[in-house]
Amino acid sequence: MPRTAVLFVLLLAACSSPQRPQLKVLGVEEGARGDDGHHIKLFVEVVNYAKRPMRLQRLQYEFGPEGASTGHGEVALSRTVEAGSAIVVEVPILLDELQEADGLTLRGQLITEQDQIIRSYPVSAQVADDTADATVR
Repeated sequence: MPRTAVLFVLLLAACSSPQRPQLKVLGVEEGARGDDGHHIKLFVEVVNYAKRPMRLQRLQYEFGPEGASTGHGEVALSRTVEAGSAIVVEVPILLDELQEADGLTLRGQLITEQDQIIRSYPVSAQVADDTADATVR
């Protein structure tokens, strides 16, 4: 393959590959405890590193300690994250009565629309010790 063709293919791939959004857990709000466990809300920052606005549609997730899944859920989202900006979304989670938020990992797919194209991005965020200690009430 000629050298210019290889450069063209690489340039095309670089232009078409979207910048992946990133998630970061900013805080935890403890909720009511009941017979089914206890409810928490994770306050998750979604950062759009792309050069165009990104419309968030939903987050499909599972959670648990690193490498394990103890539950799952889905959050419908209807927000736009401008280029180079971030927003905070609430992710509700039901933990069993013995499980704590500390050390919890949220993994899943963030479904977005950008330039009328639906994309799914693998995402992951961890509740760090200092995040769980900085509980929002």
